[in-house]
Amino acid sequence: MESPTLLILAVAILAYGLVSRHLRKISLTAPIVFAALGVLIGSAALDLFDVDIASHQIEILAELTLVLVLFADAAGIDLRLLHADQAVPARMLVIGLPLAVLLGTGAALLLLPGLGLWQAALLATMLAPTDAALARSVLVDDRLPTRVKQTINAESGLNDGLALPLVFLFLALAGASGQAPDGNPLIHWTGFFTAQVGLGIIVGVAAGGISGRLVERAVTAGEMDKMFERLSAVALALLAYVGASLIGGNGFIAAFTGGMAFGRFTRRARKPVISFGETEGQLLALITFVVFGAVMLPQALGEVDWRMPVFALVSLFLVRPLAIWLSLTGTGLLATTKLFFGWFGPRGLASIVFALIVESQLGAGQAAPLVATVAVTVGLSVILHGLSAGPLAALYARRLQARGDKDALMEFARVEHGSDLKKSRF
Repeated sequence: MESPTLLILAVAILAYGLVSRHLRKISLTAPIVFAALGVLIGSAALDLFDVDIASHQIEILAELTLVLVLFADAAGIDLRLLHADQAVPARMLVIGLPLAVLLGTGAALLLLPGLGLWQAALLATMLAPTDAALARSVLVDDRLPTRVKQTINAESGLNDGLALPLVFLFLALAGASGQAPDGNPLIHWTGFFTAQVGLGIIVGVAAGGISGRLVERAVTAGEMDKMFERLSAVALALLAYVGASLIGGNGFIAAFTGGMAFGRFTRRARKPVISFGETEGQLLALITFVVFGAVMLPQALGEVDWRMPVFALVSLFLVRPLAIWLSLTGTGLLATTKLFFGWFGPRGLASIVFALIVESQLGAGQAAPLVATVAVTVGLSVILHGLSAGPLAALYARRLQARGDKDALMEFARVEHGSDLKKSRF
């Protein structure tokens, strides 16, 4: 970035921070503001941002941002509460994610006739992961049950890692050079997916657990400087990500499970590490959305036709909500809760990272319609989910209270203390 861009970015962060509480009340979220800032300084307007979408630095920035956000968010999850309700996020991941890919593929084939089967599947997979950071006002809303917030956070933390092997699979089938497997494709891709998930989890738990214990011991003994105590968030997140990637595991899964393990095995070190990780992750996320608005959106507008925004709306309003609704059938959850989970699956950092990977693997020409559609969908999601997060969270909370169902509200409390999902009507 050139100095005028850095100056504008610094002023924007300071200015937004000064009135951030007020802006959050009117649902003007940071991703909306900073994506709009990117459009303003990008080639679509002032043309102050001279970076191409194919730039490797953009991909590194997006990946690093996602890794830190995943680690910090996971470290803040209370595993006792998550364990009590593990069936809900598990259903959303194991059933809901494949359904979203399947339904999204069908929608892409219907609405984007220029795409082949594997390109449509690739597009659907790029848009299947969610980004809870775009609905952050939901995650910090004290009126909502912890169970709801933890479920949204856990699902968004794991679904991008689970989707990444499918991205590479469909990349190979769509014709990406160097991706075609030797031998039996079924055996190859089954092994690839298993290694990605399995090794990602193993490395993440090892890195977060062992390193977390070392950090906790050093903090307790007073041997660790406060600055390095906070910096360990970055080091541990990168350790998990790079370590898993080097041995064939999924780095994003490793970062998330590493954060969960760190949160589980630390007490004194947990709070400052989470705080620093969230701060650094938020800063990088803001920069990423500026880059998104400055680089990806203008390119998408050059490729867009009416079918792309229509597909984006179908993906946001039909594909994801229907997939989640079907995955939670038979759980006994309230209809409003299933709709709430279905809607709050905003597309963000993971989809941006996947789009950059596809751009580099397929080449600009073949990837252009896919990247443009992803950019349009993420852009609409930033606006729609950002504007609706606060009002819908308040409406949902009021709906629960207006029911006057004290037994249901007591069930929230019992769930938070480890009750079984099958005993809950929530």
